[in-house]
Amino acid sequence: MDTNQVLDQGLTPRDGAAQVKINLASAGQRIGNYVIDTIAYYILLIVFIFILGFLGILDDSPILIYPLAFGIIFGYYIIMEATFGKTLGKFVTGTKVVTENGEKPSAGAIVGRTFCRLIPFEAFSLLGSQAIGWHDSIPGTRVIRDR
Repeated sequence: MDTNQVLDQGLTPRDGAAQVKINLASAGQRIGNYVIDTIAYYILLIVFIFILGFLGILDDSPILIYPLAFGIIFGYYIIMEATFGKTLGKFVTGTKVVTENGEKPSAGAIVGRTFCRLIPFEAFSLLGSQAIGWHDSIPGTRVIRDR
């Protein structure tokens, strides 16, 4: 829900934030997102390793796997969430990323979300009653039900 939709419905942006809170994705949806996105990430990693191995790039430099892995995870989340507001997991579970006011997040917020995923033990921050992780709260985003 963007600002125009919030205002068209006669709600103030603060009411829009309340609407986002009401539509927060469940803990089960968040776990589903994590599992599906992790599987997608590993499939992408395996494909890239296979291609680079086939081209002979990884034969002498297995150390390249680490930057490749980080590049794929950053690329996956940033490209998918900046373009669609969703990752593969969010498409399957019917959720999407929005700002705290229900708007489409900026590219900077998406990059911030992605970097925050590297915080040690960040996944445990989702165990609260509202399933809002540090990668949501720090950049000011939320994951809401989309359908």
